[in-house]
Amino acid sequence: MSAQQDLQQEVDRLTAALAERDQEVASLRTRLTLDESGGRAPIVRGEPAAGEVDDAETFHEALRGLALVSRLRIGAHQAALSYVPDGDFKAAIHTHSFSEKYARYNAYDVMPTGDGIWGLVVKQRAPIRITTDELYAHPAFKEFSGLKNGQGLEHPPMPGWLAVPVLRRDGGLIGVVQLSDKFDGEFTEADEDQLVQLAKFYTATFELQYVYEDLRRLTGALRQATRELQRSNAELEQFAYVASHDLQEPLRMVTSYLQLLERRYKANLDQDASDFIAFAVDGAARMQTLIQDLLTYSRVGTRGASFEPTDSQAVLDQVLMNLEVAIAESDAEISFGSLPSLSADTSQMAQLLQNLIGNAIKFRGDSPPRIRVEATRESDDWRFSVQDNGIGIDPRYSDRIFQVFQRLHGIGQYPGTGIGLAVCKKIVERHQGNIWVESQPDAGATFFFTIPVHLDTIPESDLAAATSGPAG
Repeated sequence: MSAQQDLQQEVDRLTAALAERDQEVASLRTRLTLDESGGRAPIVRGEPAAGEVDDAETFHEALRGLALVSRLRIGAHQAALSYVPDGDFKAAIHTHSFSEKYARYNAYDVMPTGDGIWGLVVKQRAPIRITTDELYAHPAFKEFSGLKNGQGLEHPPMPGWLAVPVLRRDGGLIGVVQLSDKFDGEFTEADEDQLVQLAKFYTATFELQYVYEDLRRLTGALRQATRELQRSNAELEQFAYVASHDLQEPLRMVTSYLQLLERRYKANLDQDASDFIAFAVDGAARMQTLIQDLLTYSRVGTRGASFEPTDSQAVLDQVLMNLEVAIAESDAEISFGSLPSLSADTSQMAQLLQNLIGNAIKFRGDSPPRIRVEATRESDDWRFSVQDNGIGIDPRYSDRIFQVFQRLHGIGQYPGTGIGLAVCKKIVERHQGNIWVESQPDAGATFFFTIPVHLDTIPESDLAAATSGPAG
């Protein structure tokens, strides 16, 4: 597989991942309204928890709202809420809510580091409920009075402590909610149970932020992959220029001099020498055809015309005129059903049908070719089929035949470079469709391809004139 194909697959993978994430975001947004039953502070629609977390500031507002909800629902003077994606404190977002009792600490903004008592929740992935006396006697507790923010403001005192983890649906840690200084007495088991339930609701908001950040990462990766693909396409276009000029000229020179050598010294050459010259001329001719076909393949995506209303019956009529000599020589019989009008690159549509019908004539069996072209509407696609009674294809090679330069027969058996079906595949994919074959050896083959009924148009200003080429 070429680097170009690898890069295209990576772009396709990232695009699919973005689509999957979009669906997940939509799903998560339906889960952002918290349970309104019970507790001291009912949560209603319109709270930050039910909003769309579209950027960092919106998410900070959501966290502040959830911290306030946590404090009021349980009944405490202090609440802190920390978003810690996968336990990564470098990426953590921390906010708090204080009652009037601790209003002077609203400017305190020291981030937790995962050490001490706070880190126990992260390590255990389980709730922790500690009385005031137990908290100050706990070996992991740090005297918060010694911690200060950049303005010298000390951390508020902590009478009692209740903390629970916020877990993702897959069990990974994504945050911590913690309370201190209950309105009345110490935190109870009922308080712990209620905060655990709240944390489960918070998972949706935290996951939405997690997905949003993942989307940003994926978007960045997609942009980078797109830039790489554009660069690769530019290189391919440059190669096409070289192939059409610099490479073909030496081949023409080699062929011309060999033919001149044969004419001028034919009387002095034995049969072996004549054969050698013929082989060399044939090889140069095949190389030139190969380069021309590769040039055709490279230009499918970069030199195609804009999509426009196209009468596929008229396209087929033109194709049959182009193949008139091959049809007569092979005594081929070609029939067709009703073919639709659709949006397409007319020139490439003709190239597609000409390649498929030309192959059906080329790879015929002992009987004269019998070829049937049809199209049917299937949901949002037109499905075309080109059926023949030829030599058929082993199903093991049904994918391989659409790759560049893949031949199932020796060079002397059938003409062509093995690029015709690769061109067909690229044309169909440019038209946002799929192509495949159903066949058995000695039982004919049916090639199918789809084109959307409503195909997105491509601005003509972005494209050059269409380029056609021979069947492979």
